[in-house]
Amino acid sequence: MISNRYDIDDEIYINDLVTNEDIPSFVKYFNNPTLQANLLTKPYPYTTKDGEDFIQKIKLNSLSLTRIFSIRLQKNNELIGGCGFRRSVKNERRTEIGYWLGEPYWHRGLMPKIVKKIIEIIKNEWKNLVRIEAKIFPWNKASMRVAEKCGFVFEGVLRKRTHKNGQDIDEHLYALIIE
Repeated sequence: MISNRYDIDDEIYINDLVTNEDIPSFVKYFNNPTLQANLLTKPYPYTTKDGEDFIQKIKLNSLSLTRIFSIRLQKNNELIGGCGFRRSVKNERRTEIGYWLGEPYWHRGLMPKIVKKIIEIIKNEWKNLVRIEAKIFPWNKASMRVAEKCGFVFEGVLRKRTHKNGQDIDEHLYALIIE
């Protein structure tokens, strides 16, 4: 399978390929309780079967995600994070971004560089795009900082927007306007 590769720096690159070889990375990182608290839809605990199901959904194009990027180490191609976009209608002018990074790579300034590059790619692909949204849990200050460093602006709180672990949770809405 052919994949587009984009170097971020000497340590990290992104591509648009996810394979069964990435399942051990999914299991390792998605079973981190701190990361899991910030994810909306991943099961916990995360199993090899969950990874297989996710890969199968990608192959069948049955996810609500329109575009998926893998974040990888240059030295060994290990998957250490991901970023996805979703939009409900092909010609819609708005999309939503979600991103994650394995905890060993947090607080190193990687995610803003990655998100900026991915936004550049998406802007070139989706010519009619005018708005990118990020919905972030209130306790995820690091993700809010990433959004702000990438030019997103806080627009408000979506009260009781998500149901997770038996609770209704607010989400902070950030948006980047493409002009």
